Amino acid sequence: MKNPAYVVLCVTVCAIVLAAGCTQNTPAPAANPVATAPVTPSLPSASIKTITTSLGTVLTDTRGMTLYFFARDRPGSGNSTCAGKCATIWPVFYTNSPVVSPPLAASDFTVITRDDGTPQTSYKGWPLYYYQGDVNAGDMKGEGITGNWFVAKPDYSVMLFQQPAVGEFLTDGSGRTLYFFASDTSGVTACTGACIANWPPFSSGPLVAPSTLKNTDFSGGKRADGGMQSLYQNRPLYYFIKDTKPGDINGQGVNNVWFVANMSGFVPLAPTAVPTTPPVPTPTPTFDYGGSSGGGGY
Repeated sequence: MKNPAYVVLCVTVCAIVLAAGCTQNTPAPAANPVATAPVTPSLPSASIKTITTSLGTVLTDTRGMTLYFFARDRPGSGNSTCAGKCATIWPVFYTNSPVVSPPLAASDFTVITRDDGTPQTSYKGWPLYYYQGDVNAGDMKGEGITGNWFVAKPDYSVMLFQQPAVGEFLTDGSGRTLYFFASDTSGVTACTGACIANWPPFSSGPLVAPSTLKNTDFSGGKRADGGMQSLYQNRPLYYFIKDTKPGDINGQGVNNVWFVANMSGFVPLAPTAVPTTPPVPTPTPTFDYGGSSGGGGY
């Protein structure tokens, strides 16, 4: 039979060892814990992808949340026009180093600095946003809201841009303004020869446009000179060579016959030449100096 004193000694030693082990595995509380502000991390690499939807090919983040363009933003300007309450409804999208797969190219993504100093990712110059109303991956509830929010696509051939002076009008996919010519008749262009050097015809190829535009409003075909041209509501569409940046509208009102291609398709009538009556010659007045060769008349 074991000595009782020996048993007590073993129990005491085991208790000390267990206590030491517990002390080593339990970190000591910080003496003065410091509260830190929450940090919103940027999304990791490979954070942008495309998905196939009922609206076509759409950009999303890595979770499948839809990204959007805003028609009031001038692509390539480096600015966002959505701030304040707008930015609450349409939170900005930002990732620090996107890694993408075809059809996307990493070089098409850049980062702009907003007026409040925060960064935002843009695609082909268009700042990117989320929509607060999208809850699940693949939601596209922001499409067409207020007529100027559209899902971000890599392949728009026609887009919309909005400026206070002229309202909303058609552009190509990169934001270059499109125009109507008031002298055109339905489906027929009157801009030929030297005219097209200043007003090149626009041809979209396969149409990819925001859902607020009707596909049936677009058509296209071959011009008399053999070139191709797209039409909107049967009106031929043109560029203007003096527009050098997306959103430029330097052709608006030129000669009172060129106008931005507005969504309504309305174009003011071309001014007609008014024949003028030749001016009636005014007779040269004659003066009677009294018939004297002297200076009596002076």
